[in-house]
Amino acid sequence: MAYICASCGKESKSLEKFVLCPYCGGRMMLKKRPNISREVSTD
Repeated sequence: MAYICASCGKESKSLEKFVLCPYCGGRMMLKKRPNISREVSTD
């Protein structure tokens, strides 16, 4: 599962035991949302 750093905005594929960004060392990682568009009826 992919995660995005809240500080620098870069994406990292997997997290190990500790939750740190490999680029900037930030501790806040967010789960990346899937790229699935959803259809909503307006009736």
